[in-house]
Amino acid sequence: MKNLFRPYLAFLLLGSLLFTTACKDDEEPEPDHEHELITNVTLRLVPTDTNKPTVTASWENLVGVGATATIDDLVLSANTTYTGSISFESEEEHGDHSHAHDLTKEIREEGDSHELFYRVTPEGLVTVTKTDVDENNRPIGLETTVTTNAAGTGVFRVVLKHQPGLKITSNDDNAKMNIGETDVDIEFPLTVQ
Repeated sequence: MKNLFRPYLAFLLLGSLLFTTACKDDEEPEPDHEHELITNVTLRLVPTDTNKPTVTASWENLVGVGATATIDDLVLSANTTYTGSISFESEEEHGDHSHAHDLTKEIREEGDSHELFYRVTPEGLVTVTKTDVDENNRPIGLETTVTTNAAGTGVFRVVLKHQPGLKITSNDDNAKMNIGETDVDIEFPLTVQ
C-alpha cells in the first residue's frame, strides 16, 4: 500500500510545481523612469509682420520644486500673429560648471506621451493654436500660432503634461489638462500693447 502512494505523491508534487510556475508572471514590469527636472523654458514668438520684433521670454528654476524661479515678462504687439516655438532644458551641475541638456527633442519624440497646454487670462486677449501633432495625429504644442487682439494685460500660462498611455483625442483641453503628471506649470506676466 505504501508503494501506491509514492507515485501519486510524486505526481501531486510535480503538478503543484507546474501550477505555481505557470501562474508566475514571466515578464517583470518595467520600472517607471524618473523624469529629468526641467530647469529652463524658452518661449520664442516670431511675428508674421517682419516690421515687428521677435519676442523671447524665459523661465529658469535651477534650485528645484518650490524654489523661486526667474521669469521674463511676455510683451507682444496688439493685432499680430506669431509663429511660436517652445524649448525645454535640464541644467545639471558638474563640479564647478553646469551643463544644459536639451529636452525638447525627447518631448517631440515622445509626443504620444506629452502635450502642452496654453491658458491666457483674461480669455480672448491672446489665442494659441497648436500646430504640431504626434504619431496618432494628436496635438503636442511645441509649435504654435499665437494671435493677439487688442491691447491689455494678463497671464500667459504654459503647462507641460506627461501622459504615457493616457493621452486622449478630444477638443476639450480642460479635460485633457487634468490627465497625467504635470512636468512644468509656468505663468508668464503678459502685456499686449
